Amino acid sequence: MEDIADAMVGTLESGIGLSMEERKRLTIGVELVAKPKVLFLDEPTSGLDAQASFSIVRFLRKLAKAGQSILCTIHQPSSLLFEQFDRLLLLAPGGRTAYFGELGTNANSIIDYFESHGAPSCPSDANPAEYMLDVIGAKGEINWPETYVNSDLAKRERQSLAELTEEEKAKVSTSDDPDEHKEFALGYFSQCRVVLQRNFVSYWRDAEYNMNRFILQVMVGIMLGLCFLRLGDSSQDLQNRVMVVFQTSVMGILIINQVQPQLVAWRTWFSREEASGMYDWKSFATGMFVTEIPFVIFAATLFFLVFYWLVNMTDESSRSGFFYLILIAYYLYSVSFGFMVVSWTPSDIIAAMVNPFPTSMLFLMCGVTIPYAAMPKFWRSWVYWANPFHYYIEGIVTNDLYGKAITCEDEEYVTFVPPQDQTCGEYAKEFLSIGPGYIKDLSATDHCLYCPFKVGQEFTDSLDWSYDHKWRNFGILFIFTAFNTLVACLGFKFYRANKR
Repeated sequence: MEDIADAMVGTLESGIGLSMEERKRLTIGVELVAKPKVLFLDEPTSGLDAQASFSIVRFLRKLAKAGQSILCTIHQPSSLLFEQFDRLLLLAPGGRTAYFGELGTNANSIIDYFESHGAPSCPSDANPAEYMLDVIGAKGEINWPETYVNSDLAKRERQSLAELTEEEKAKVSTSDDPDEHKEFALGYFSQCRVVLQRNFVSYWRDAEYNMNRFILQVMVGIMLGLCFLRLGDSSQDLQNRVMVVFQTSVMGILIINQVQPQLVAWRTWFSREEASGMYDWKSFATGMFVTEIPFVIFAATLFFLVFYWLVNMTDESSRSGFFYLILIAYYLYSVSFGFMVVSWTPSDIIAAMVNPFPTSMLFLMCGVTIPYAAMPKFWRSWVYWANPFHYYIEGIVTNDLYGKAITCEDEEYVTFVPPQDQTCGEYAKEFLSIGPGYIKDLSATDHCLYCPFKVGQEFTDSLDWSYDHKWRNFGILFIFTAFNTLVACLGFKFYRANKR
């Protein structure tokens, strides 16, 4: 297989990648990696031309000479292919054994068996495989399964099988090999290393998935940045800052929809490879999550660099650093949520149908579309607090607005007239000492201009959000991510889409 060592497997439908014959060789090679005691093959020559079929069977013959036990089914073999096998199990209609034994040189053993039990002679130019099928398929008085059960050949095979069974039992009972009863040749960490290496190579060579993700980050970042370009410090801009942060949470939905088809494809390969005893579900789950982390961080970095300064969020380094960290945490949560849903569903189509219900509820109850105080008590008592979107949005909004001085535009001021002989500052002194906002001119006596907010935290206080909770919110996002990861791992362990 050295000639195809650097080739992509691809898909037959697209015409990109390996040919069918090369795919079959690859499949056999993958099975051999697990060093099976018996290599099972189901019609390895189906769909191939004569030359490719002979190449596959010749390869199997080399494996057999090297000591590998091979059990395979074969469909309508030519005489040349048929003669490459050592022994044959021939089943009559109903699954009953019509012959089990040596083929012999040029299939002489099986031909002699049938001819000695009443079958017509095999022509010298006939294909032995077709001859025996004609014999057992012909309507006549010979019951070939019953004939075989009562034959000397069957007695010898049963005796040989009993002797082999006793020898195998003796080997197992006296074996001192510590690896004799191990399920896998490598331990968990070694499996993870190999799976991770393969995943990263696959991501690098087939970059469409990640390139689409990166391009999407840049496009959405530019779109949101231009829609909310260079927000100021007015009262209306407070609302816009909350809304643009709310819109960034939509990126989570896009990430969920992107990762689910990817995981479905990898899960299909895992189901086959786990059945072959290559590695277990723990290594697969670890490999999938860890592989996603650097790409998620890079995607979040792209979005942060495009979005943050276009919107004109707080320039302070500690604030921008927190935004970057919690954005990464939110992206990791989104990936884990996508994995969790798809790990318990049979396909990415079904997962896409499941996604809208929980995500819609989380968006609705995050505290932006419906403030906490206005929520019905039932939803406010638990959905709001079990909502990762709430913690993400609260963390970013309070981080951005805390300490920000607010300057209302002229049309945003609330106008009132103070009592006679009192200035605006004297009349509103008691209210301003405990309430939010400020008066533009405290010495005015004819009319007063009141701005509802003086600093950003007065606005977030109206939403029951606090700057003091930002690191708490950051940690809670990781708790949600850990929960999703645990549920996804259970799905990898217990759920199989291809149940029989």
